[in-house]
Amino acid sequence: MKISEMKTSADVLEADLRDPEFRSEWDRTAFARAVALEVVSYRAKHELSQRTLARLLGMTQPQLARLEAGAHNPTIDTLARIAETLDIEFAIDIHPRRREPKLLSAGAKARNAIVAHQADAASILLATAPG
Repeated sequence: MKISEMKTSADVLEADLRDPEFRSEWDRTAFARAVALEVVSYRAKHELSQRTLARLLGMTQPQLARLEAGAHNPTIDTLARIAETLDIEFAIDIHPRRREPKLLSAGAKARNAIVAHQADAASILLATAPG
């Protein structure tokens, strides 16, 4: 098979998202993946190993690896530790699904990485900004 005939990761993801079970899990982990992306980006930018960054954050390397995998939503305590240690700001808006968010400004939505998650009764938006 030629490289030009191979599917891209975007093509594979698009196909996977048509599966309702996959889509549900993908949406459920959107917040965790966004936090993971910020942490991984910080670690790469500062050329840190997982072990070194874990030590800075007061956690073990396996705990950091799980955080970077983005499969589970981090706790508020973990977000606070990341914000303080890495100087990354997190803005989280949890609001009823029936209306648009009021706390995150239009500017924040336009400038920062926004991830949305639709829970059963609420919507969650996350904006991040490096220090």
